[in-house]
Formats: sequence, structure tokens, C-alpha cells
Amino acid sequence: MKKGIVALLVILALVVFVSPALVGRLAEQSVETQLKWAADENREIVITSNKFERGWFTSAGQHRVAIGNSPAGITLKQDLGFDADEAIPALIIDTRLDHGLIPVSSINREEGSLMPGLGRAVSTLSVETPDGKVTPLPGAIYSTVGLDGGLTSHYFLEAGSMNDISWGPGELKVKADAGARDISLKGGFDSFTFNSKDDNTFALGTFDLASDMTMTNYGYSVGDMAFSIDTINITSSGTSVSMGPINMDAGTRLDGDRVNATTTMDFAMAGVPPIGDIAWAMDVTLTGLDAGAAGRLQRALESAADVGDPATLYSMVERDLFDIAARGFELHFDKLDVTLPQGTLFTKLNFLLPESDRQSFTWPGALLALEADADVRIPVGLYEYATMMNPQANAMVAMGFLKKNGDNYEMVASYKKGLLTVNGAPVPIPIPGS
Repeated sequence: MKKGIVALLVILALVVFVSPALVGRLAEQSVETQLKWAADENREIVITSNKFERGWFTSAGQHRVAIGNSPAGITLKQDLGFDADEAIPALIIDTRLDHGLIPVSSINREEGSLMPGLGRAVSTLSVETPDGKVTPLPGAIYSTVGLDGGLTSHYFLEAGSMNDISWGPGELKVKADAGARDISLKGGFDSFTFNSKDDNTFALGTFDLASDMTMTNYGYSVGDMAFSIDTINITSSGTSVSMGPINMDAGTRLDGDRVNATTTMDFAMAGVPPIGDIAWAMDVTLTGLDAGAAGRLQRALESAADVGDPATLYSMVERDLFDIAARGFELHFDKLDVTLPQGTLFTKLNFLLPESDRQSFTWPGALLALEADADVRIPVGLYEYATMMNPQANAMVAMGFLKKNGDNYEMVASYKKGLLTVNGAPVPIPIPGS
């Protein structure tokens, strides 16, 4: 019995005091694997290791995250308002890693624990401007490297302010598994406000995010993502714009070598001159999209991000577009509604493109094979407002595209085999090469 106790104590001592040096290397490799995976799956960014000092119980490292000069990175720069060759700020991540099957060195800090794993880490963030100045950011990220190499990170942010920026409390939890190529996020922030010196403001209300995505062999992720924003208020040059609530819920799934996707979204804006309040509601379903062709098209578009000539761009993606169209798909807008003070425009759209022979595929042939229908309802008050704003809208009724039915103007349209029928009347459509 005593020998058993002694043996147990020896094993415990090995776990607590000897394992950190061995496990520290595994934890370091796991962290590097996760960072490499993040960089590989996000072609816009470049992650470099500035330093890494591995000790017996703890290690310290610093990584730099910047937007790269890849086509995707250049596009992101331009989307953010920078020139393609302009130097922009980078994110600096300083990390302390407490390693060991039982990370005893972590109990001296916040969020420390003796839970078994490869290690526990705390990271702080800073911004490095092009002139080399480094400014610390608020909050801290607490991470756990599991026995399977998976990484769980929890970001905490207390309410505060810095210069012209103020924010409310927030947190974000991230779980990443480079082996399974899976990443999930869940969290939110209470508020964010930016006040510039010229009295321009940007104020973001409550923001919530939830996502669970898995990278496929086709080069893109599938899974679920949802976010909601309570309000967005922007004031510039004495003019105010208010948006919100904004809600989106999307999901994508692989079905063999096909992709199915659904998206619902609600978006509202208040006080839009000269209309007033506006709201959009959308419910879209996509089924049967060729998974491989979709991935090739995405990569082609990323490579062609800096191509300005439309003809050249089309030549780069034409083959992938042919592949997608030849395999066929269905696209349904079960809801595509716009609400104004005068009423709501209700729209439903359906498109079916049957599968065809890839070798003999042509765009005129695809147009002949396409089947589509539309159902549109416009309240009388909204239609009258539209004609007041643009008298040419009266032509829709004169041409028979809209018919009055009670309190609404309606359009029921159907397209099949090159023939368009609107409210029962045929409208032939010339198709070149048909």
C-alpha cells in the first residue's frame, strides 16, 4: 500500500515538475500549427513570429499579424480605404504560455487553472503603426491548449475609453482545431463609439456573433454563422444616418459534391431623406451548386482581384462559370421585401437551371433550359408614391406588367423555354444563337 502511494507521488511529481519541459515543446508546436492554419485559411493576412523564448514552466512569444501583398490582401487594403502599396498598421500579439500536463505556473495569474492540458496562455494586443510606434490595446486573451492540440481562447474587454474611442464590456470565445480544420466563435460587445475632432461620430450598439465553420477540401468553409447589431449611428458633416436592427443567419452544407446554403437577413434604416424609414427582409435558399467549381471560381476571383479589364476578368473565370452552370442549381428568394412608410413591396423569385452536358454547354442553351418565376405585390400607396417620384413608373401598368387587384398592384411572371409570360400574356425574348 505504501509502495503504491510512493509510486503515485513519484508519478505526480513527474507530471508536475518534469512534464512542463517536454509538454512545453508540444504546446509550442500546437500554437504554431494553429497560427499556420489561420494564415493558410485567411490569405489576406501574414503571421510572423518575432520571438519565442521557451522555459521549463513558462514560455513567452510575440507574433505580428499584418495584411499581406497577396491579391486577397490587396483587395482587403483597398476595401479599408488604403492604396495597394500603402503601409498600414499591424497587430502585435504578446503571449505568455504556462505549459505542463498540470500547468502549475498559471495559478499565479487571472484565469489560471490546474486543469490538465498542454498549456494555458494569456495574450495582450498592441497596434504597430507604419512609423514603428506601438500602442497597447485594452483587454486580454486567455487560451487553453488541450491534450488533443485544440485551442480555446477567451477574450475579455472591460468598459473603457482611449483617445477618441470609447467602448462597453465585451467578450469573445474562439475554439480552433487545426487537425479537424474547424473554428467556432461566440460572443459580443455592448457598444463602441468613435468621435473625431471634426465632430463626426460612429456609434455601434450591441453586437452579437456566433459561428461554427469547418474548412472543406474545396478551399472554403461550410457551417453556420449568425450576427446581430442593435444600432449603428453615423454623423458626418451635420447629417445623421441611423441603421438597425441588423440580423443575419446563414448556413452552408455539403451534400456529396454539391453545396446547399440558406440565408435570412433583416436590415433597417431610419430617416433616409427624402423617403423616411426603410427596412429590407430577405430569405434565400441555394441548392445543388457544384462544390468543386465554386471553390475554383473563388480562387480565380482572388487571383484576379487587381484585374481592371472586364473582358480579361471574364476570361479568367469563364471556365468555372461554365462548370457551375452546366452542373445546374436552384435559387429561391422566398422573401425579398422592402418596407417604406407607404407600405411593403413583397417579392418572391425562383430559378431552376437543370444539369446539362458540359461538352456541349452554351449560354444560349442555358437560357433556353432555365426556368424561373416571380410573384410581386405593391401596395397602391407605395405605387402612387413611386410614380410621383418617377412618372415613368406608370409605364409598368400601361404595358401590363402590373395589374391592380384590390389594394395592390401585382405581377405574376413565368419564364420557360425562352418564353416569358407576365400576368398571363406571353412576352417572347430573343435569345442569340437559339
